[in-house]
Amino acid sequence: MKLLRTLLITTVLATGSVAYAAGEHLSRYPTPAGSHEAMGHGSHDTAEMKNTIKLSLMPQGTLSPRKTTKITAKLTLLMGDKVLGDADLKEAHTRKLHLLVVDPSLSDYHHIHPVPAKNGKWTFDFTPKINGRYRIWADVLPIATNKQEYVMADLGIPSGKKTKINKTTNMVSKINDYTFTLALDDEPKAGQAVMGSITISKDGKSFNQLEPVMGAFAHVVGFSEDYESILHIHPMGREPTSNTERGGPKLEFHIEPKKAGFIKLFAQVKIDGKEVFAPFGVIVK
Repeated sequence: MKLLRTLLITTVLATGSVAYAAGEHLSRYPTPAGSHEAMGHGSHDTAEMKNTIKLSLMPQGTLSPRKTTKITAKLTLLMGDKVLGDADLKEAHTRKLHLLVVDPSLSDYHHIHPVPAKNGKWTFDFTPKINGRYRIWADVLPIATNKQEYVMADLGIPSGKKTKINKTTNMVSKINDYTFTLALDDEPKAGQAVMGSITISKDGKSFNQLEPVMGAFAHVVGFSEDYESILHIHPMGREPTSNTERGGPKLEFHIEPKKAGFIKLFAQVKIDGKEVFAPFGVIVK
């Protein structure tokens, strides 16, 4: 198996788990409150650490399908209630705050970057496709601790209907003229590493014109069926250093899911200046 040249950390949340596989940069990730372990793979270890931040979300109105609502977000230290603004966070993959957003059916995924506002708060616009509550994971790197944290909060009102997830295995995603093909070198199993790749083609021919998106040629995010676990992966290999570089047709990555069950994956790439989200469905044994 091809070895990942960077650090992979699996973090267990009080409400689930987060696993993050990086590109060529090294990172260290904490264990939030109520968790059991933090597992380090590679040449670096990581110390157990409780989450230090909480996330609050304040919408300016009720969420409605296809309606844009402005949201104010606030990151606050659990100890001391200090609000963390732009000056308190380090940049990671070209942004200081990443929000990974999905609905309970795991069908409507958004990757959002809030902008700094007054009093250390953050604002962003959100346009849901469906009615109901969404879950948001904030990916932050505080300057004070230099430790990556994922902080979770819910947004919106539950629809009151039982949410169904389409758990069909899906290894091929077609969007317009492009075909995204997911391949794994072994059957994915909980707690075990597996190599994966996504190959992109256009009209049956290999496509190698992927544009940089947030300092990488792709961002792969996965959500588990329990609605409590998330995977955040960047492709292996050299990352782009300028907007003129191009990538593809094959993106390789390393994945180690913590739990068994269905995982909905979204591969985010940029083509012709537009961001494209290719969905996949994977069963972890």
